[in-house]
Amino acid sequence: MPSRYLTGDLEDDAAALWHAMLGPARDGLAALAGLGIGAVEVGDVRGEPAPETVALALDTVREAGLRPHAHLWLPARFTPDDVPATLQAAVTALVASADDSGDDWGEGSSGASPDHALAHCAVHGHRRHEPDAFTATVRDLCALEPWLRERGASAALEVCRSRPEGPFGGTYAEVEAVAAAVADALGARVGVTWDLGHTTWNHLQGLDALWPAPGFLTRVRHVHVHDVGVSGRTHFPLDEGRAPLQGFVERLREVGYDGLWDLELYPERWGGTPAACRRRLEDSVARLAEALS
Repeated sequence: MPSRYLTGDLEDDAAALWHAMLGPARDGLAALAGLGIGAVEVGDVRGEPAPETVALALDTVREAGLRPHAHLWLPARFTPDDVPATLQAAVTALVASADDSGDDWGEGSSGASPDHALAHCAVHGHRRHEPDAFTATVRDLCALEPWLRERGASAALEVCRSRPEGPFGGTYAEVEAVAAAVADALGARVGVTWDLGHTTWNHLQGLDALWPAPGFLTRVRHVHVHDVGVSGRTHFPLDEGRAPLQGFVERLREVGYDGLWDLELYPERWGGTPAACRRRLEDSVARLAEALS
């Protein structure tokens, strides 16, 4: 969900649409809880929202009785001595919310018990058109990961769409290469975010395999769920029918994945009335619940 919707800033178009779909944040979060949603990810922690906005958004989720989560970003030339204020606020609020509730994050895969209580947060690699994108991504993950772990969180590098202007990590092989390099440097395994919509898009474009190797699956610490629209855009509801959701679920169950299943939906891309968008959102929740049942 957008931080601005959660904090009542409706000047943003995406936030205004969420408000039109679900009403004020308190009502919207109660409606989602009624559908069986247990956690909400604030997806725009990228430096643009003010630190206090991000912190308030995460607190709003917690106060609604849901588990707050955050999609972080990878700062360039990260150093613990100069942490971006928005990142600092997000991680502080995220971990404080878990501490207040006594929450065990319960994310990880079989054989990954030391990471079980960490808040595994999706991050993107650096843009591939930047110089030495692979090296820079490894460098900054190696700097960020110890800082996050000291605070009860962890980075999970996301599989993104494989585009020339996109983040490094647009294929399974690229994500595994970064994860392996970071693990070698830190002496600790680093997780990945399996974005099922991005994976589906890559496969439909003929850019990568649909199913990853078993070794990739054991790295998965976080999952994003969405579909690909007829236009080719991602973050569509699951009624599009292009993402093989049941196959994703079965493969993750085989490796004991027990983390979050994050419906990462952008209704501003779908078209239709707010009421129609709400119906498609509710339908996606029901489809995911059925797949997981």
